Amino acid sequence: MEDDKQVDNICFIIAAYPTEDDPVFAFAKQLIFRIADAGVKCTVVSPYSAISYILKSRKFRPYHWVDKTERGSVIDIYQPMKISISNFKLFGYKVSHFFTMHSIFRTIKKVCIKETVLYGHFWDKGIIAAKIGYKMNWPVFVASGESVINVRDCFPEKFISKYKNNINGVICVSKKNLNETIINDLAIEEKCNIIPNAIDKRVFYIEDKKKLRARFGYGEDDFIVAFTGEFSERKGVLRLAKAIDLIGDIKSIFIGSGKQRPDCGGILFCGRLPHNEIVHYLNCADVFVLPTLAEGCCNAIIEAMACGLPVISSNLSFNDDILNADCSIRIDPINCNEIADAIRMLKKDAELRNRMSIAAHELSKEMDIDNRANRIIDFIQEKITM
Repeated sequence: MEDDKQVDNICFIIAAYPTEDDPVFAFAKQLIFRIADAGVKCTVVSPYSAISYILKSRKFRPYHWVDKTERGSVIDIYQPMKISISNFKLFGYKVSHFFTMHSIFRTIKKVCIKETVLYGHFWDKGIIAAKIGYKMNWPVFVASGESVINVRDCFPEKFISKYKNNINGVICVSKKNLNETIINDLAIEEKCNIIPNAIDKRVFYIEDKKKLRARFGYGEDDFIVAFTGEFSERKGVLRLAKAIDLIGDIKSIFIGSGKQRPDCGGILFCGRLPHNEIVHYLNCADVFVLPTLAEGCCNAIIEAMACGLPVISSNLSFNDDILNADCSIRIDPINCNEIADAIRMLKKDAELRNRMSIAAHELSKEMDIDNRANRIIDFIQEKITM
């Protein structure tokens, strides 16, 4: 690449793009918005499942539509239909990923009329981007933020080996993801950069707890635990519910959905919320608890910190880049007694709770989405001019 090569266009290849009625991958949208506001033309290609549309009664999404940031930057969204066939495999390919790859390639060849940086969100889309970049002679970047890198379950080894060297850079959300990228022989360390996830301070911030509790009808003196995430074994929703019942006399807010429904005593709210309303419920809480087993870099934790909540979460490596002892208590995520003891500690010690609240909020200021967007642009710029 020439020394004066600029990052003018980025095409994001992602599994899903959020709408008002289907708020999936909201964190990806926030990043794309900030990159667009930094002056980069952003295009999104996100194939949409025909089966989801037909069988799950989801609203039809047009092939092309436009999203706009608050500052007026325009993002072109392309959502071609794809065929999803569960986990059926043929010749080492997951058939769904095979069809997804060809849907993405057809769309990019049609809509990207000049050289574009391809940005694959997670490794399954990153390898697809690598193949397209190889064919088009375009730069390729991968964002590794998945809880487990399982790209070899999606594509045959020969396919990955052929195209992985076409990747210019890898944006890892944590040291854990960087290490997994190297261990899985997907990229060398020199191609990787750790840029943790971040929050939009215009969406997550500290509010008046007393006023919000009055608004929602929650008791002013209640001790409230908050959880945000999928209601699943991995996220630990039932382990938290069990810990709450071990303590008794506390209230809880469970934001999310999934197969495992919490049924502990004292639940004030349980269910999904529009992304811009989560902040109000978090600000009603005294502590945020997420006994998760696997993450890349958890957005929900950073969002809670931005609302000034002390955090109780896993002592596993994926939390090392965003949590420290000043703002969090790290626990064994499968030990319900440890989870309960940590909650009890913060319930009994208001002074400790306040210190950790201040520390959490201060630390969250470093994890700002505008700063992250600029770091990613700078990293791409550095790599394409090498």
